Formats: sequence, C-alpha cells, structure tokens
Amino acid sequence: MNIKKILVPIDFSEISLNSLRYAADFAQSNGAAILLLHIADPDSLMNDLKGNLSPEHLLSLVKEERFLTGIKITSILKKGKIADLILEESRTNDVDLVVMGTQGAGNLTRTLIGTNTTKVVSHSKCPVLAIPGDATWQPVKKVVLAVDLEHRADKSILDVINTMKKREAAILAVYVGTSNDRENEAELNSYVEELKIKSQYQKIVAKYIHSELFLGSLENFILDIEADMLVMITHHRGVFESIFDPSVTKRLAFHTQVPLMVIPEIKHPVFFFT
Repeated sequence: MNIKKILVPIDFSEISLNSLRYAADFAQSNGAAILLLHIADPDSLMNDLKGNLSPEHLLSLVKEERFLTGIKITSILKKGKIADLILEESRTNDVDLVVMGTQGAGNLTRTLIGTNTTKVVSHSKCPVLAIPGDATWQPVKKVVLAVDLEHRADKSILDVINTMKKREAAILAVYVGTSNDRENEAELNSYVEELKIKSQYQKIVAKYIHSELFLGSLENFILDIEADMLVMITHHRGVFESIFDPSVTKRLAFHTQVPLMVIPEIKHPVFFFT
C-alpha cells in the first residue's frame, strides 16, 4: 500500500477535522499529499452553509492547523451526492487512501451517515479509513487485523503490514472461530509466521478467539487490549455493513471509539511490495 495521495472529505465539523488529523499522521509517515474535498449535498442536511466558499478559502481555513505543517495540500469543492463524489474523486485523482468521518455536521441522521460510509467502503478501489465520532487522535501503535483463513487475501494483508511497519505498530492478527478447533488455531499460527517472513516484520501476533459471535468477540478483544485501529478486508463486507447499521452501532462500543480501515481485496497473489 504505497500511500502518496490521501483524500479527506471535510465539512468543518469537529469530526471531519479529527479525520484530517489522522490523515496528516499518515501523510507525514508516508510522505503523502492531502486532497481536501468539500461537498454540498442538495438532498441532505449537510447543505453548504458557506455559499461563497472557494478552494483558496478552504485551504486558508485548514492550514491554520499546526499538524498540517510541511504537508502539500490541495482542495476541491463539489456539489452532489456525498458517497458518489467521494468515490468519483478518489478514482479521478488516483487517491491511495480515503480518510472520512462517520458522522457529519448538523443533524444528519445516523441512517444517512451509515449509508454513505458503507457505500464508500463497499465500492472504493483504495483503502478507506473511517473515523468514528468519539475517536480522539493518537499515534497508531496497536492494530487489530481481522483475518479469514478461508480468504487469505495475502497481497492486501501484506500491504497493511507494510504500512503499519513504517510506524512500528504492533499487529494482532485475529481469527474468530466457531469451535474450539486446534487445527484452525495451528493454521492461524502458521499463517502469521508466514506473514512475518514475507513482510520481514516480527511485531505480528496471532490471536485465535473461540466464539459464535464474530462482532461481539472482536469488540471485547479490541476494548480489552485498547487497540488504536481495526483493519478489515472487503470480503468481510457483511460484517462492516453491520458495523455501520444504525440498529447495530448503538450496541458496539468500539465503533464509537476505534477507527476502522477497510482494505479492498487484491485477487492476484503478489507477495512483494513495489
């Protein structure tokens, strides 16, 4: 995952500015530029109240933030559907990472928030980092990586490891099994050792959780170890759709606190980074 350009949708809410803080952290560790995207959505409560806003004014507003010092920043102003424009601009501008809040300015309903976030992470060709409303920026030092032994997605997982390796983060590769299966646990341990060799990174630990409840068990583990981020591959689609479902999120404490990075699954088996 070679991050050189990061797209950040911004609406001047505290949540979007917090997302910008996370984006700045990744920009600094990867030498990347940031592209700001401000969208006026005619069909939502996020209508642009700053009608005379220009790209130059947008840049002047955010450049006051000290954490952006030394980062190349450009901006785009658009009017239209939020999720559609995020996807379109990420493709048009060859973006490597989208960083977005899961809640916007104003009284936008949780249903609309969940719909936009789910659509972006479901259809984006690049990784998406979703920042929940109650997340407070802190250096990413402890990452939970949800793995699926039936869909290993080696290239996507190795890209994640390579990105976290740059920040010397500890990676906990977690698999939730529905039975007390020693064979699967041994397979997970073997897989993690294989990943250590391929990535030349040793700070990866296997964690096999025996449970019938994937999300509940994952949540308990994330909160217990005080993880800074959860990373999932897109073959977990049904799971992260549940994470952003309004009827589910209110029951998931980690969703309100821990950023979620969703990585598109790369089908072809390439094991080395370019």
